Order: sequence, then C-alpha cells, then structure tokens
Amino acid sequence: MGSYVIRVKVLPADVNDDLEKIVESVRAKLLKDMHIRGKKIEPIAFGLSAIILDIVAPEEEGSIEDVERLVSTAPMVGQIEMMGVSRMSSKLPPQ
Repeated sequence: MGSYVIRVKVLPADVNDDLEKIVESVRAKLLKDMHIRGKKIEPIAFGLSAIILDIVAPEEEGSIEDVERLVSTAPMVGQIEMMGVSRMSSKLPPQ
C-alpha cells in the first residue's frame, strides 16, 4: 500500500500570527500515521503570507478528507485550499 502526498495552502487567521506556530498546531492535529513532509512560506501581499504544506497520509478511503478537516480545524488557521494530491509508492519495483 502506498501513501498520498497532499499539498495544502494555509492562510493564518490573523496577519500577525506566527507562521511556525501555525505549522506546529497543524502538526499536532494530524493523526499518528500522517506527517508533514515539507513546507514553504509564500508571501501574498501587505505582510500576509501563506504556508504551503506537503502532508503524507496513508492511501485509504477518507484520508484526504481527514487531512482537510484536521488542517482546517487547527488553531490559528483561517482558511485552507487543497492544491493537489499525488500518490507516493512505498515499495520499489523489483530489479
């Protein structure tokens, strides 16, 4: 069984919120079989920045919706946008 890599754009609830604290609040909300693979800060305008997160989740029914629900309910998260989902194989093909 493989995993999904789910890319999510997270906007803070307030322009003055610490972006690292938002990432940690999202990390704390994720289930034990999910983790943040990568992050990027994307400036938008007037001091507002978005956080782009790549979250790894198991490839099973409902896991994409779970990630969306968990990220959107994390403290200090104002708005999220699901940017994309990719399938990641956990096994290498035989040689």
